[in-house]
Amino acid sequence: MPYDEILVGNLRVNQANDRHGELENETAAIGELFRLRETHMRNLATDITNEAGIYDPPLVTPENGEFTVFDGNRRITCLKLIIAPQRAPSQDLQIFFQGLHDRWRGELPTSITCQVETDRDIIDAILFRRHTGSQGGVGQSDWDDRAKRNFIERTGRGGRLDVAVEVERFLRDAGQLPVENIPRSTMNRLLSSEVNRRRVGISVEGNRFRLTHDPASVSAALARIASDLSRREVVLGHLWNNEGKRTYLNRLEAEGVLPREDAAVANQNPPQVRRAAAVRRGRPPMQPQPMSFIPADVEGVAWRGDQGRIRAIWDELRTLGLNTHPNAISALIRILLELVADSYIHGRNLGQHDNLSQKIRACSNDLLGRAVIDQAYHDEIERMRQHSELISIRSMQRYVHSDTFAPLPNELSAYWIRLGRFITACLNH
Repeated sequence: MPYDEILVGNLRVNQANDRHGELENETAAIGELFRLRETHMRNLATDITNEAGIYDPPLVTPENGEFTVFDGNRRITCLKLIIAPQRAPSQDLQIFFQGLHDRWRGELPTSITCQVETDRDIIDAILFRRHTGSQGGVGQSDWDDRAKRNFIERTGRGGRLDVAVEVERFLRDAGQLPVENIPRSTMNRLLSSEVNRRRVGISVEGNRFRLTHDPASVSAALARIASDLSRREVVLGHLWNNEGKRTYLNRLEAEGVLPREDAAVANQNPPQVRRAAAVRRGRPPMQPQPMSFIPADVEGVAWRGDQGRIRAIWDELRTLGLNTHPNAISALIRILLELVADSYIHGRNLGQHDNLSQKIRACSNDLLGRAVIDQAYHDEIERMRQHSELISIRSMQRYVHSDTFAPLPNELSAYWIRLGRFITACLNH
């Protein structure tokens, strides 16, 4: 699969793109892409501008002295319009692309790397594997929710708050932003975990950027990191995995660059993200409590004398914070579910059952037969019981027995959303 640098002016948006079928020319093809998915095209163009380039090389073939794009038509269209906004198919889009043109960092590209293929059968084989689904594993297999979350935890990408952008704003306000552009993807990768962020004196828990240490020490640490990244003394390859990130931060710590523990502050917000609050008289506002597995507003349970241990576990799950004790909570959820099922089966004389899945089936069938739950919820419990999706009985078992399948707070919250009605129904009936 040869790759080559192709001039953007020599790339032609495919007028016979499979997204829309045969059209008369490139201009019509560009217009049709926006007619079909204007919001997606705008978002893609904004991302290309933010990243100052295209990562995934388009698939092209030489034709009549130019190169026709077979995969990557949306990317090439956006890049062409960023370079020449007047080619956009409407005045509104011309204004939009002119804005992207004006804020492009550095020089606009004149050429990009493309995958060049001359054999149309090979091109169709590639397109088949990229765009027609997984084909039982032959084609591209989409990530499940767990894989997506692992990626976000590893790289810092995909979350709602862009840490690198917040760091730039903080350093700009502190007058310590380097002259060279900070590689945002590298900064986000370094600060992808809350552990690493707190080592440099910041936090984004609750999707809110704040300082955890004295502003002067944080700005000094972030300024050094920004300098190392912008001057390419530390590049993405150095920070590709957790070991590389730790090695770099350990070096900064040894040099005395990172904030010291005695510089820690309590819930300190940097000036640019502090929110103005109305002055209130009288009693001070209540502080938010840590999010727990069992919400505080759950209706009470009519506890029996033989449910002492279940009640103790229930109380622990109402007090432990999901963000601070995910491993303990995941184990307790598994214990709670089995004890609740055993208690219900014993109380209703539903016989012997070998494993948790069979116990849950016996309970849900009996609850449905007594009209305690409806058919839709019964079917949802069955899907959790039978399947191996992220939020399922099998995944819950893996939390306890696997040394690599670690729980995430939002996953644990989802278990209560899915199983809360079942647990309380078993306890109260």
